[in-house]
Amino acid sequence: MLLSKQLLTLFLGCIFSMSVAAQNLLNKTVSIEARQRPLSEVLTLISKQGGFYFSYLTTMLPQDSLVSISEKNKSVKHILDMLLSDYQYKESGNYIILLKKSSGQSQVYYLISGVVTDKKTGQRLPNASVYERQQLISTLTNNDGYFRLRLKDKYPTAAISVSKDLYADTSLFLTTGYDQEVAVSISPTTYQLKTVDITGHSRVEKTWFAKVFLSSRQKLTSLNIGAFLADKPYQVSLTPGLGTHGRMSGQVVNKFSVNVLGGYTAGVDGVEIGTAFNIVKNDMKDVQIAGLVNVVGGKTRGVQLAGFHNNVLDSMIGLQASGFSNITESSLRGVQITGAVGQVYGNMNGAQIQGLVGITRGNTIGWQVSGALNYTKGNLEGLQLSGIANYSEKDANGVQLAGAGNISRGIMKGVQISGIFNYARQMDGVQIGLVNIADSVNGYSIGIINIVRRGYKKVVLFSTDVLPYNIAWKAGRSELYSILLGGFGTGENNNGWSIGYGIGKNIPLNKVLSLAAEVTAQNTWQGSWNHNTQIYRMQPSLNVKLSKRISLFAGPALSIAVADDENKIDPTRHYINFGEHYPSFNMGSSAKGWLGWQAGISLF
Repeated sequence: MLLSKQLLTLFLGCIFSMSVAAQNLLNKTVSIEARQRPLSEVLTLISKQGGFYFSYLTTMLPQDSLVSISEKNKSVKHILDMLLSDYQYKESGNYIILLKKSSGQSQVYYLISGVVTDKKTGQRLPNASVYERQQLISTLTNNDGYFRLRLKDKYPTAAISVSKDLYADTSLFLTTGYDQEVAVSISPTTYQLKTVDITGHSRVEKTWFAKVFLSSRQKLTSLNIGAFLADKPYQVSLTPGLGTHGRMSGQVVNKFSVNVLGGYTAGVDGVEIGTAFNIVKNDMKDVQIAGLVNVVGGKTRGVQLAGFHNNVLDSMIGLQASGFSNITESSLRGVQITGAVGQVYGNMNGAQIQGLVGITRGNTIGWQVSGALNYTKGNLEGLQLSGIANYSEKDANGVQLAGAGNISRGIMKGVQISGIFNYARQMDGVQIGLVNIADSVNGYSIGIINIVRRGYKKVVLFSTDVLPYNIAWKAGRSELYSILLGGFGTGENNNGWSIGYGIGKNIPLNKVLSLAAEVTAQNTWQGSWNHNTQIYRMQPSLNVKLSKRISLFAGPALSIAVADDENKIDPTRHYINFGEHYPSFNMGSSAKGWLGWQAGISLF
């Protein structure tokens, strides 16, 4: 029983001691007698009597001002009220913090300074990021590991965070309102490093544009605290790092951002306008407008307009338009309009309209329109329209229309139309051009010269009722092939030569016999171009196959000769026989028709 009473007495004594220790510092009584003494000296006397310390900003308190006071057994608060009329007091542990009352027109600040060291080695660490999350204030330690932060005294608490690449993040909670020095030790990470995904924030800072306009301190801050992001309603900046969010601008996603010259943000979820340029580390949503350049490290959803250049390092959905060039380094779903060159590194689904060159390195579904060249590295499904050339690396299903040439290195299902040449590895549609080339054709090639590597090819030597010596090149498909032909004569009634073009179709009857139906048009020369006459012939023929590469053919021909208006059909003046010895009929003074013949041999 006696032991229990002793324990109870000891417990009550501890409680009493703790309550005394926790007594309100401002309610402690002190006696002060001072005449014309510096304020700092009087405060020191008070703190010694009360057994506590004062904390205050040296720039805020007039320490050297002379004061006189005579008070006995008065509370600390009473004496402070006598000495300091426009100050307020806060208690923190064994400290009384003196703060100047806010007038509503000035902002009270306090300084946090200190050093950052390696917890294992004790070595001071340079280029560590020290920042306050609420106020978005940050700095980097210098080469000696020293830092200083100037914070606003408008929050009841503050916490500074310390981050550095390859070190664990550390936070320190502080009492606000007075200058203080701290020492922070951070530990190296002991886990195995993750594989770094080079996207977004790490990529945008490696672009040539960011290398020019972002400082090394901003890049280090992004490297150290890349995982920290904050949302704010607005940003106003003069240049990257010089604005409402300071060096923390790269960690803030804004609803509305105005950049007088240029700005750097973590993201945009609204509208961003820059007189010269905008740099966004992650995603941009809604509207981004720049006088010169926009660079977005993440995804873009909305409208991106620039006077010179747009660059999206991820995908784009919406409208991307610029005066000179656009680059989307992933897929594009929407419209890309460029004054000169536009590129999509992934798939393009929509329309790509460029003044000079349009490039899609993936598949194209939609339209590619350019003044000079369109290029699709993948499959094309839609339209390629250019002033000079179109190129599709793989299969194409649609239309290629170019002033000079079209190339499809896969299967072309659709139409190729060009002023000069068309090429398709396999043509399952229609080619129309001066020269058409294909490895194989299941459709039609219509042109002056048609070359099909695995198609219908014949060299033909033959004679007709018009000229005795003729040669022709027939190429394409047996269902429709083109004919280039020429002939000459040396006799009294066949002195002259001709050149012409035609089309034909071969109809197999069996393994040996086949029928051919051909239409040709020829221009004739008869000693002078003043005697210009065109001959149009319809000539069916029966072909007899002698071997794999040789066949004989013969058949009738219906010919119509048409002379110029002033060049009448006159056998006495012409050197070529226009059906004088064959059944004929006149079609006015400038045209004549007759029934003739053809016969020859086909090779290859």
